Amino acid sequence: MSRPRTELETSFREWTFLIPRQNTRFQVVEIGNFFKMAWDLTSKEHIETGQQIIKKLATEEGLAMIKALADGKLDGVELGTSLCIFKDRTLPFFRTISHPDILSSLILETPLDTICTFLFGPNGRRAINLFKSTTSALGALAREETAKDEDLTSIAVTASLAVLERIVELNQSAQVITEFTSIVNDFSTSIPEQLLQAGSRSLARVRQRLGLGAAMPLSGGRPLEQKSHRPVFEVGQDLPGAFSELGPRHDNDHANIFDIKILPTTEEIQSPRLEYLPSSDPTKHHLPGLEGLLDRQFRLLREDTVGQLRDAVQMECKRLNKPLNAQPPSKRQNNGVRNIIYHNVALLRLEFDRKKGLQVVAEFDQPPALAKKGAKEREEWWRNTKQLQIDAFVCLVSSTGRAIFFSICDPTPTPPPKRKNGEEEREVRSAGIWKAFDERPNLFKHADRATIMLSPVEDDSEDIIWINNHLGKTHKLRQSLVEFPGILLPSFRPTLQALQKMSCTLDLPFSQFIAPDIQYAGDVDIPAPAYSRRPGFAFNLETLAGGEQLRLTPGQPFNDNTLREKSTLDDAQQLSTINALRSCLALIQGPPGTGKSYTGVAIIKALLKNRNSAKLGPIICVCYTNHALDQLLEHLVKDGVEQLIRLGSRSKSELLQDLNLHHISKEIRPTKIEGHEKYQLYAKLDIALDEIEELMPGLRDPAHWSNIKEYLENHHYGHFKQLFGRGVDQDGFQEVRGRKFNILNSWVKGAPKRITSTRPIPELLGVNLKEMSGSERLALHRYWIQQNTTELTRRFLHVLDSYRHINDSLKRCHQELDLRCLLRAHIIGVTTTGLARNLDILRRVRAKVVMFEEAGEVLEAHTLTALLPSVEHAILIGDHEQLRPQINNYEFQYDNPRGAKFSLDISLFERLVHPQSGYLKLPYSSLEVQRRMYPSIAELVRSTLYPKLQDHPSVSTYPEVDGMRKRLFWLDHNKREDASPSNTAQSFSKTNAWEVEMTAALVSHLVRQGIYRNEDIAVLTPYLGQLQKLKQRLRSSFAIVVGDRDLEDLEVKGLEGDSEEETTANQGNVRKTTLLNALRIASVDNFQGEEAKVIVISLVRSNDERKCGFLKTSNRINVLLSRARHGMYIIGNTHTARPVPMWDKVITILENDGNIVCGEICPEPRYCQKCANKSVKDTMVDYIMGSTYAEIDLDESPCIIPSCGHILTLESMDGHMEIAKYYIISDDTTCENSIIGLRSRSVPFSTSELKNCPMCRSPLRNINRYGRIVRRAWIDEATKKFIVWANAQFVPLASRMEQAEAKLRESVTEKQAPKSPLPGQAELSSALDKLSLEQIGLTGPRDQQIKVVLEACKANPRYKDIAWLRKDIKRFLKEVDEAEQPISRIHGLVQDAHKHRGVNTEIADVPSVLQVRNRLLATVLLLRCDYAILFDFVTHGGGMASGGNLRDFRLSLALNRKDCENLIQESRSRQQPTHEVEGLLYWARFVALERSRSASLSDADMTTLVDRAHDQLYLARNICNTYPGQTAGMPAEVSEAEKMLRDSTFYAPVTNLEKAAVYAAMAQSFQGTGHWYYCANGHPFTVGECGMPMETARCPQCGATVGGAHHQPADGVRRAEDLEAEFGRRGR
Repeated sequence: MSRPRTELETSFREWTFLIPRQNTRFQVVEIGNFFKMAWDLTSKEHIETGQQIIKKLATEEGLAMIKALADGKLDGVELGTSLCIFKDRTLPFFRTISHPDILSSLILETPLDTICTFLFGPNGRRAINLFKSTTSALGALAREETAKDEDLTSIAVTASLAVLERIVELNQSAQVITEFTSIVNDFSTSIPEQLLQAGSRSLARVRQRLGLGAAMPLSGGRPLEQKSHRPVFEVGQDLPGAFSELGPRHDNDHANIFDIKILPTTEEIQSPRLEYLPSSDPTKHHLPGLEGLLDRQFRLLREDTVGQLRDAVQMECKRLNKPLNAQPPSKRQNNGVRNIIYHNVALLRLEFDRKKGLQVVAEFDQPPALAKKGAKEREEWWRNTKQLQIDAFVCLVSSTGRAIFFSICDPTPTPPPKRKNGEEEREVRSAGIWKAFDERPNLFKHADRATIMLSPVEDDSEDIIWINNHLGKTHKLRQSLVEFPGILLPSFRPTLQALQKMSCTLDLPFSQFIAPDIQYAGDVDIPAPAYSRRPGFAFNLETLAGGEQLRLTPGQPFNDNTLREKSTLDDAQQLSTINALRSCLALIQGPPGTGKSYTGVAIIKALLKNRNSAKLGPIICVCYTNHALDQLLEHLVKDGVEQLIRLGSRSKSELLQDLNLHHISKEIRPTKIEGHEKYQLYAKLDIALDEIEELMPGLRDPAHWSNIKEYLENHHYGHFKQLFGRGVDQDGFQEVRGRKFNILNSWVKGAPKRITSTRPIPELLGVNLKEMSGSERLALHRYWIQQNTTELTRRFLHVLDSYRHINDSLKRCHQELDLRCLLRAHIIGVTTTGLARNLDILRRVRAKVVMFEEAGEVLEAHTLTALLPSVEHAILIGDHEQLRPQINNYEFQYDNPRGAKFSLDISLFERLVHPQSGYLKLPYSSLEVQRRMYPSIAELVRSTLYPKLQDHPSVSTYPEVDGMRKRLFWLDHNKREDASPSNTAQSFSKTNAWEVEMTAALVSHLVRQGIYRNEDIAVLTPYLGQLQKLKQRLRSSFAIVVGDRDLEDLEVKGLEGDSEEETTANQGNVRKTTLLNALRIASVDNFQGEEAKVIVISLVRSNDERKCGFLKTSNRINVLLSRARHGMYIIGNTHTARPVPMWDKVITILENDGNIVCGEICPEPRYCQKCANKSVKDTMVDYIMGSTYAEIDLDESPCIIPSCGHILTLESMDGHMEIAKYYIISDDTTCENSIIGLRSRSVPFSTSELKNCPMCRSPLRNINRYGRIVRRAWIDEATKKFIVWANAQFVPLASRMEQAEAKLRESVTEKQAPKSPLPGQAELSSALDKLSLEQIGLTGPRDQQIKVVLEACKANPRYKDIAWLRKDIKRFLKEVDEAEQPISRIHGLVQDAHKHRGVNTEIADVPSVLQVRNRLLATVLLLRCDYAILFDFVTHGGGMASGGNLRDFRLSLALNRKDCENLIQESRSRQQPTHEVEGLLYWARFVALERSRSASLSDADMTTLVDRAHDQLYLARNICNTYPGQTAGMPAEVSEAEKMLRDSTFYAPVTNLEKAAVYAAMAQSFQGTGHWYYCANGHPFTVGECGMPMETARCPQCGATVGGAHHQPADGVRRAEDLEAEFGRRGR
């Protein structure tokens, strides 16, 4: 007995009866009733009824009713009548086919397209007539004033525009039909904007499709310029595709990204030209606005993912094309994507699976590591290495240049479906396709070769043909299989495909802000969400105000007093929430620990409260990671949120297991329409599978006799009869006279020798088979095989297309159930990758709100694809100061100088908050109160990145870290990072074995406290290599927890597998603590958003080059420093880290707070206070108290054990090292012996020798606590050696100067002519004779003057010696410059590092150690040398041996005098009277020399200059009178200079006896004669011959009083015995 019909079923049946039978005239009443009843049924939202109605409307009878409606003549009809017809007929029809459930349905897509295409009609006439009358009716309806009619008008506008949008999208010809433009313009003009609001999105899409523009103008800013829509490029950039001047690069190079295949083609792989990569500057894009943005994101993302695959395949392709004997062993690439290569690949056969489709069995050489291994060992190796696992992404590379991408698939065949009677499909299929071969592919079964099952990832018929033509081992092609571990096609292909679709539809919400065509200056106002701008709408904020009545009306003032009083949100969270609800595109920045997720949950709950009134539909919550998504959804569930669905299968949350879409959709029953649809599709699938089953034997072996027999029977029946007419058995044999023979082989090989013809194939097709020669038979046989293969392949491809089409349709049927679940959801949670994979179905959900968590960590391309066309409200919550999106190619990273122009790793969130040139800056809110970190930990990120960050009072109440004196410190060390091994996976990463051991020791100490529970302690490191070493080191003692993302990254980098040695070692030590002591180990990048009570950090990098690697960016440092709640301990090298600006600030903060701890080397176990033997325990370690090692409380009195092995308490060692001279020690008894600062001045030139162990005199240079003392002593020693060396260098130069002057004074004069010419005299006279006709000018700097002299006399050996001397003096002057001294070099390096980091810190005291004495001496000596050369040249040029004179010989010695003035000024400032007098003397001498031959001064000016020279000499004489002891002999030189000025007579200066005595004393000082002293500040100086000071002077370094009186030194002056000893050693 059949069940009774339901009311809906009865109503639907009655509705179908309204459709007239054929040849029956339609009645107006029937048409109206028909469409009104259709809407009544559809509006009940019964899914099955709605499906039936649309299916019926898409039939011939239904379309006839639509035609009657659309073709109705309304010309001359009164407006009132026309309006009634619209309300009664057209509007119900429009509402029916535009119902959201209908528009979103997957299985109704085809019938709905049929209806809309029919509505368009021939050349669009039917749609034009219908919408002209519709526009007129809507205008009339809008003019009615009642509120009820206003709601009806809004509904009518929305439905009409939705139908028009669908029609225009389906029919591209509408773009060239002008009537559609008129219709759209009529919509905009005849209907008030307020009523158009509900259908504004559809109207914008229609205008966009028709090329009318649809962007909403921005408010609040002014346009800067209108961007030109013609292509704009950087100079020299090679354009894409046909735009390139050189033509397309390859067959996959297109100007339109929609035409680009996702995976690289063979031509693309082989192309030598670089791809077109647009920069981040929108003014340089070849497309404007949104088109340019999508184009850029697609090309860069594709290059970042596919580009590296392409390059790896290209390298392997080149290798295959080299001669065999030139083949280098293939290695994993150290740059770019990691890959593994398998050699000597052969494609064995094709297979076909009901579910998986076409498959290829491939064979290749076993890896070398498996040589001589047994089957069990091979199986274990393949399992442990996790290579070629199911779904792995690989590429077949052939020496022909072909490259085909596959995925690894499970070789287990899909079991056949069961029939209704429980029996499986007919046995013939099971025996055919499904069990075609007994042996399935296996990686480890055979010792030499491994087999595997491949599935093509793309439906490319050319690839299938190529594969089919190269099956079997007979082909001698060289082929490899390249595996890309960790690369999954679904991780990037859906996003790229989504960008391609968006480039066609350009339906991105908020495009006017994200990719404006016009650049704006100033602030931009973001409007409220479209749904909230409807009249009368206000947000109900009861969930935020603790149940109190509170309303927020967008665009209206908001009184937040109630919110402040009742809300659990802090002020910044409240403001951020209100701003998020007020803005259609809201941005919220949340520093670490400020409650981003908490704020996001509050916003979601507020939106859910308004779900029905705003008709929001599901709210989509998007997170970057599965972990973050689980946390968010769990929080919502625990807060009582219902109707929540999670997409994706990678959830680890037990709470969410039953809320997974896959689980929920199983509970949904399909409708009859859906069931019938699936039944028909499965029937078609069976037919397709039957055809494939018939074709597979022929494809596998087209040369088999049975396949040729079938081919001949179908295509060449005559030849078929000749060969097989007498019949053959099942093996192709025929029996003749009792003997069996293969009929086909016998024919091919049995040609008579008498026939030798070679006719072409077309002629042979009509020739008797017996009358063909052997060559003709072979050619015809090959032709049959070739034709058979071609025919079979063509048929197979056709059936394969049908199979794929059927599978796609079945997938849509299954997705229809998923869609039904999603439409009923209030919250849909999905990751960015999951969203891209489910984009088609999520676009149909009609979600108006999407929220992004971790928005700063999401690639812009992923964010753009998540902005579904229906979205009216987007909320992005993130922090651009934390981790940026991860990309593969360093050349695209913002922090790379070469990659900044691409900046692919800049998220949309960061770009909108801190825009690059050409983009808008949008307003954003910031959270300000952190509830995670103890204040001292938070200070590290507050002082560097977040100046407004506040601490919640609760964080100050955290308990101390058990077992630790401090909750925060940096354990500083100088232990070098491990050398990177070559040719291993470890070479991809960095490790530091010392830090591994130190981390293990610290973690063990923390765990032994017994306080910290499961995952309270986390170990972080930036490098996967270090993570793996830490995991191996700690897992024998702890239950190690490593996150999924870190495990995946370890596998991708090949770091997860353990060596055999490690595995064996671990088997012997399996004891672990309880799970209460579970330890979390993670990389920095995979710990964002998480926290732990105690964080231990291993920085790894420690090198002389000071390279920080990953941790050079503030984003990653920020994440690293902001994970800890109670305590944080950093292990690293501050010297390596300090060049990074943020690290420098962090280290400075830690130093100021006394939180830098020197990392002393842990002593050997024999020094354990408990386990040591008696001799160690009885060692005296405190020489003040006389305590032994056993008696000392190490917590109260820590001990230091130097490398020599002796033990001393910290207090004893500090006293021995005199640490109080260098550091300020705390007086606080609670932190006794703690260093709290540096002494403002450290005494230079240590008077005592470097400290050694008091027990054995061994050096103490390896104790970090005393590193500053030791390093200062080294600098002092180096400075002492510098002084000794400089003195030893100067004395010979001064002596040579005396000799050179004496040699020049031997010139011939008129009064005293030599009996014979002096050496060089004749050459000089000859040179001067030649110059007598030339103009000589000695102007400019001294170097230039001397160069002129030496050039003029280059043939004259007269100046040879003094010229060499001058070079030596200049070299010495450079060598004794302050910049070359040991302390100065260190000072310069530090200052330079500060400059590059933008640090303005001044470094005090350091320059006071610099030595200036020898530089001043050398400066005077060089002046003296230059004056001697110029004096000699000028005096000899005045009168030549030949009696001639130099013509136009001019001097300009202004710069010479300037050099003297510099010497005078510095000597005066350093209170050095001797050098000041020297400068004054040479100033006057240069004036005297210039007076007779000035090149630029008038007589009056020269007179003035001479007067100044007299003044300088007067000053010099006064100085000599004031300091007679230091200027002995110099008054005579002053008198000589005065005479030169007065009498115009030149005198060569003669070294006075006193100065000669000083030089002699300096020479004698090598013997340690006691002339060296230190001033009160430790700077060295010398005194006269007697060795004791006789008068008071000033130190040239610091101005302190030096010297003394009556052989008694001044206060603070002491003998420099160490320098005397050094000089003594040099003298010996």
